[in-house]
Amino acid sequence: MEHISIIESSISDVKKLVENNNSSAYSNVADQFLPIGPQTLKDHKLDWDRVYQSLIEDLFQLSLGERDREQLKEEVLESFRNSRDTRELVDVFDELYLSTNAINNITPLAYLVSNKETLTSRTKTMIKIVQGLLISPLSEKLISSGNNPLESLLIEKIQQLCKTKTFNEGSITYLPFLAEAFSKDIKTLTKNPSYFLSELEGFINIYTFLYLTQLTKHLCIPSNRYTTPTAKPLYFILETERASKERHECNQYGYDHLFSKTNGIALYLFPYLGYFSQLSQEPSWKLINSSDFFPKVNQLNQCIGQLFDEGYRHEDSLQAAVNSGLNLQKQIFEKTSRKDANKKVVEIFEKKFAAEFITDRKAAGKYFVLNSNMLLLLTNLIISGSLESQLLIDDVIEGFKERGIWLDIMSKKALLKFYENVGNIEKLSDSGDAVYVKTTI
Repeated sequence: MEHISIIESSISDVKKLVENNNSSAYSNVADQFLPIGPQTLKDHKLDWDRVYQSLIEDLFQLSLGERDREQLKEEVLESFRNSRDTRELVDVFDELYLSTNAINNITPLAYLVSNKETLTSRTKTMIKIVQGLLISPLSEKLISSGNNPLESLLIEKIQQLCKTKTFNEGSITYLPFLAEAFSKDIKTLTKNPSYFLSELEGFINIYTFLYLTQLTKHLCIPSNRYTTPTAKPLYFILETERASKERHECNQYGYDHLFSKTNGIALYLFPYLGYFSQLSQEPSWKLINSSDFFPKVNQLNQCIGQLFDEGYRHEDSLQAAVNSGLNLQKQIFEKTSRKDANKKVVEIFEKKFAAEFITDRKAAGKYFVLNSNMLLLLTNLIISGSLESQLLIDDVIEGFKERGIWLDIMSKKALLKFYENVGNIEKLSDSGDAVYVKTTI
């Protein structure tokens, strides 16, 4: 088994550190499932353009190779110059679309352009995460018509330059339930090309946040980490709502649950993933099925304990051995300079990836929040992805939960009020027992 060779290599590496009395060289590598490293906010570089490029390549199974924006422009214009039907329109194409960013608003093919920057390790990880969330490519052909004949000609010309790209079937995801929702939602989004282009980056922003928060909930809570992941409670409020300390669920399973400076579970994501990377390249819930694996885990834990002068008692089951190893890793991070590195990871998680989803309500504290754009996008995806033209509001709320977003009773009332203001609901009775929600697309 592959994870046997991985843990044996880890044991060998730690033994060498013990022999050399070199605990400072003990590394925490967590870059398979986490696009965050122990850099400062300023130094954390993640090239989102390359992430979007990779996603569009996999979704539509198309590639422009290594063409950058200027190369694409020159090839397209040269092709138009060589055609009797379009040679008079070259300057128009250039001024309206190719010398501006307007091309980004007419076709997803614009995302296939490469910026030729060297991929950072964080960008590579983020690309792998998104690849894991996309279960399968789009089965329908890319819509190549634009809003006018010029746009259609331009899109057709760019598509002629594309080559077919094989979909990567071997991608791994930590959260299969989220991958199902992501794949369904992005395919729903492609049905309306203009909506797809306007919402793609916000869509990726939402799902990156949901991935990181649900990964944290799954990995850092012992009762979750060894079972097939399902969406776990994480409570949000709407941006229009008042907040208070009396909102039990929002306070117990909201912002503080992840980011409290004293007991937030996000404090353990980086060290725990680093520990698991020494055991296997598989998610924790898959690893636990290897019942004959725990003697090696005990051996690794003993070596790590010896390296840091921490006692270790052998456990008699894989789950117990892994839990002990995680506790050992946690102690190492709390007692050494690695504590500062972990603080940087948590800071980037909060201030880069979660910033748009946090609101500070002063005396009432901080909360996870959904603004109107997020609400409408998610609502439209949930309804459009169903077989119905409208859904009961309770079914819409269930769709939020399936994606990792919980709402308490006050937020549900605020959501109804929000839909009333938007004008996308239909009440079938004056009592409001049956309230249907429609899309706004």
